[in-house]
Amino acid sequence: MSIEPKRAYKIVLIGDPEVGKTSIRRKYMGKSFRADYLKTLGADFAATKVNIEGDTVLLTIWDLAGQSIFHGMRSSFYHGCKCALVVCDVTNPQSLENSFQWVEEATNYAKSSLQDIYLIGNKIDLSDDRLVQNNQMEEAAEKFRETFNFSVKVYETSALTGANINELFEYMSRRLIVGDVSAEEKVEPTTTKSDSPEEIVIEETSKTDDLSKILSLVEDLDNRVNNIQQTIEEVKKLISNIK
Repeated sequence: MSIEPKRAYKIVLIGDPEVGKTSIRRKYMGKSFRADYLKTLGADFAATKVNIEGDTVLLTIWDLAGQSIFHGMRSSFYHGCKCALVVCDVTNPQSLENSFQWVEEATNYAKSSLQDIYLIGNKIDLSDDRLVQNNQMEEAAEKFRETFNFSVKVYETSALTGANINELFEYMSRRLIVGDVSAEEKVEPTTTKSDSPEEIVIEETSKTDDLSKILSLVEDLDNRVNNIQQTIEEVKKLISNIK
């Protein structure tokens, strides 16, 4: 029997293009997972249930496109996120330098909902090409702590081999669950609007369901537009041959 999660947490995967964000998520969720990806909106949505010591929660993971063209679209996807996974490529020092702007973007748009930041150095399997060392990652994390006043933990991963990816998500899940234990949540409910975990997960699930439908509809529209464009090109070729 499937155990329904009582809580939902929104996570964002951010960083420069080609650093391996999508590969990390796919490695964690497995090959059988099918996500709705839509280049038009610059976001890839995925969800998975996680059980930590008998407590089942739902992780909704938003993989945000790194291209600058999507900057204006990304802001809405940060709303309500609890953790930001900032990914850089250890073979590309510029991606580590740019991670400061990614953390700044996350803290600006997520505002009070953001709890933790994880700085992830991916592609450690490419040891011969490595240009970013662990001490540089730690120095960057310390800069983030001082500048943005957030908890920042460093992980080095390989989306190819799976190194440290499960450990990353398990640690993050544990921190999220422990962070929910507070005096405020133990107060008996009153007649006013409740913020119980059950209502939170229902609200979050409803929002993600609606957005998934929107993504599906826009993806279908995008495919139709592409088909029309292909047809137009074929017509142009035929006209050109006639001439």
